[in-house]
Amino acid sequence: MLSQLIFSVTRDRLQSPQNGLSRSADKTSPYLDSDFMCRVIMETSMIADIRVVAFAGGEPLLKKDELLGAIRFSAGKGLWTKLITNSYWADTPDNAVLMLSELKSSGLSEINLCSDDLQQGNVAIENIKNAFWSARQLNLPTLIINRRSKNSRVSIEHISQHLGVRLVRFDPEKNNPQHDVYTSSISAPIGLSSEWLNHEKQAGNMTDGYTWKTPCSSVLRSLVISPEGEIRICCGMIEQALPELSYGLFGSRALTQILCEANCDLLANWLALEEPYGLMQYVKSKAPDLMFQDQYVNHCHLCKDLLMRKEVRFILKSCDEEKSDAISLKRSLLEAVRNEQ
Repeated sequence: MLSQLIFSVTRDRLQSPQNGLSRSADKTSPYLDSDFMCRVIMETSMIADIRVVAFAGGEPLLKKDELLGAIRFSAGKGLWTKLITNSYWADTPDNAVLMLSELKSSGLSEINLCSDDLQQGNVAIENIKNAFWSARQLNLPTLIINRRSKNSRVSIEHISQHLGVRLVRFDPEKNNPQHDVYTSSISAPIGLSSEWLNHEKQAGNMTDGYTWKTPCSSVLRSLVISPEGEIRICCGMIEQALPELSYGLFGSRALTQILCEANCDLLANWLALEEPYGLMQYVKSKAPDLMFQDQYVNHCHLCKDLLMRKEVRFILKSCDEEKSDAISLKRSLLEAVRNEQ
């Protein structure tokens, strides 16, 4: 059931000053403006039970003026809004309070602070501390997001020590505190920002034989809008140009038609119901000579390996008659159970 709208506002991100690269945004790269995001929110909320609007990137606050307008509009419709940021703007406590005060007064419900080896290659961890304590001062719900790799320097223990608090893991099945909460997962080699994650760094984390076999929490639950205004069903591979995960530009057709197509799409339902692992098992049954890794970091990592290979996509496209009835039956049974609840 579609319940979350995710805007990938921009692909711009702060680049590492150690490499002599610019810290400013690329003014020529595509981004989502406020009017466009408000239109998407309005049309989507009219035909789906959208409860959460998330703003991600890149670094969304590089487009602050556009962001504030979309947050105000979402808040006016009673939607929960959350922002995912690396806290580059919180270089001093005063600047952190100033930014967060403006965001909260615009209607921001929650802020997610990313802190890990990748982020702290560009932004001092002191910025995370400034943002964290300023959010607490303003009573703005906060979540620390950590991605770990082999021999990570910026671990949850390191972050907790630097913040001076004991962080507790976020539990989606429970009522969590508004502050001092974190999520942590293994860094997967997907997206244009994963160049730093070489095989040596990721291989040491491939020890859990279950996380990569778990269901996808995004497909058919989240509607993702890329910086170009494309409608997608996946937030994990937003930077990968895969036609199977895209349903065209917003506004090119009626949104009801696009959502109907996505809701009935075989691949989308297959991913949601049998996970990427189920797709891999099917492909292996049809092409035993195709090689896959013994295990993957997570389901996004496996999904990328599947859908970035032309031979795999050809097999999946050729299976409509064989799989459509079985997937349709599973979806119908799921809907029947949901309607009874």
